[in-house]
Amino acid sequence: MKRFLTRLAVVAAAGAMAVALPASSASAINRTDCNGLGLLSLHNAGGTLCFANAGVQSVAIYGVDRIWTGDNKVTLEYVPTLGAPATSVTIDKWYFGNVPGGSFHKITKIRIW
Repeated sequence: MKRFLTRLAVVAAAGAMAVALPASSASAINRTDCNGLGLLSLHNAGGTLCFANAGVQSVAIYGVDRIWTGDNKVTLEYVPTLGAPATSVTIDKWYFGNVPGGSFHKITKIRIW
């Protein structure tokens, strides 16, 4: 009986820790050289930034006016103009073009699916 109660206490403690600890978000997304067609590419007056792999990453990228999603479904959280509330847009694979409204003031988060 003592052995049973000890095992029960260990299992209960492990379960409590699993519930108490917050789940961490896997963020495998990374910035990379722009040398592949399958990459997410964000273009602004300063050049091009490229990202690869699925995940979520907070960023601060200003003045983006063109997007190439490559082989990625992408959700961008952005501020359209200075002082405006943040919003988001999801863009399908193989999209290349201008962003709505001419440019984003600031992209704050990238999610590659």
